[in-house]
Amino acid sequence: MRTRTLILFGLVPLMLAIASCGGGGGPGVTTTGSGSSGGSGSSGSGQTSNVVAMVVDSGPTVNGTSVGSVDIPYTTVTICDPGTTECQTFNNIEVDTGSYGFRILADATDTAGNPLSLALPAETDSSGNTIAECMAFVDGYSWGPVATADIDISGESAASVPIQVIGDPSQSGESSFPPIPSGCTGTGTSEDTVATFGANGILGVGPFTHDCGSGCSTGSAAASNGVYYTCPANGASCVGAAVDTTEQVTNPVADFQTDNNGVIIELPAISSGGEPTVSGSLVFGIDTEGNNALTAQTVLTANSDGDITTEFQGQSLPYSLFDTGSNAYYFDDASIQTCTSSSLSGWFCPSSTVTLTATNYGVNSSGTMTGTSSPVTLYVGNAQTLFSNSGDTAYNDIGASAGDQTAICGSSDCSFDFGLPFFFGRNVYVAISGADTSAGYGPFYAY
Repeated sequence: MRTRTLILFGLVPLMLAIASCGGGGGPGVTTTGSGSSGGSGSSGSGQTSNVVAMVVDSGPTVNGTSVGSVDIPYTTVTICDPGTTECQTFNNIEVDTGSYGFRILADATDTAGNPLSLALPAETDSSGNTIAECMAFVDGYSWGPVATADIDISGESAASVPIQVIGDPSQSGESSFPPIPSGCTGTGTSEDTVATFGANGILGVGPFTHDCGSGCSTGSAAASNGVYYTCPANGASCVGAAVDTTEQVTNPVADFQTDNNGVIIELPAISSGGEPTVSGSLVFGIDTEGNNALTAQTVLTANSDGDITTEFQGQSLPYSLFDTGSNAYYFDDASIQTCTSSSLSGWFCPSSTVTLTATNYGVNSSGTMTGTSSPVTLYVGNAQTLFSNSGDTAYNDIGASAGDQTAICGSSDCSFDFGLPFFFGRNVYVAISGADTSAGYGPFYAY
């Protein structure tokens, strides 16, 4: 199972991990003009400048073997040494509406098959200590220093954006980087390689600009919440630290010169039996171009954590969200049988497809439901039967138990995670907090 839902000990940001890249250019670094195409979605592919192609498939290969992803959308991103034309283009970048910011794996290979070798400058504090981050996802953690890069995606660009490079620091000239703090390793399983992460990187395009915000920049708890650290150059242990939002990992969409108020996830409807691959689009901007007008019938405001409220089987679930980084519907329902196979632990395996109804509500900043509601129908099939066709990677009817949710909200049954199955057959809008659209200011979701 895979869900990129963030756990920030009372906060709701994203996180991954590692590597300020040292040294000069090197094998695989290409020279390209500023604002160049990020690969898929370039003018050469017949798409407009604010659209980049997405594909749901089995993901990257490692040592000749596919990571075997299911219901994960990928796109292509170009990153450059800030202010230069030294760039590399990477495909198999996961598109995630449940997190914020761009992160690249240290062992990722670019579209030419070359390893990451850019000289991305490290973010440092006033004493010259490297800034590092630990972010706990539901399915694991990632750790490492924060660097800056110019980012190009299709025809959109953002300059000097704080990013993370996930993985072995020695791949970026940081062989003496201190060990991962115990406060980070205790949050789950390490996901610091392409093989364990299931992608070359992640593009977090959720409804916020920074991956932690004021919860990591101000107040007495900012240095002790287990998110940001500073790491001395002498190899001494990393220490929890408050980090200004200008130095936090940042949603690059918010830094685009135009089309910077949100995104649209566009995926076609698919059959209930699954599909080998599915092609769609990631559109930048809402109401900023002729191709991104807000035409959705439902607009649901999100609270200050990016959540809505879902009513499901008599329960009110106030920490619900729409998350392309989750590869299933994640919720609790004891009446649905889970799979008996240990390799499919937690997946739902009903004897026949189950039809369910949930009602989503927009909320205000304090989490109180507004008058806007949206009933949705969803289907959950037998995961073991569906996965038996090894050629399929895209499903609109897979679900899994959300399990113990106390780490997210202090109680059980508090969240309904509408993962990628929800997005098939819909155009889903994600408006960034504080950004203006024809439906008002973000954060909101619309479909």
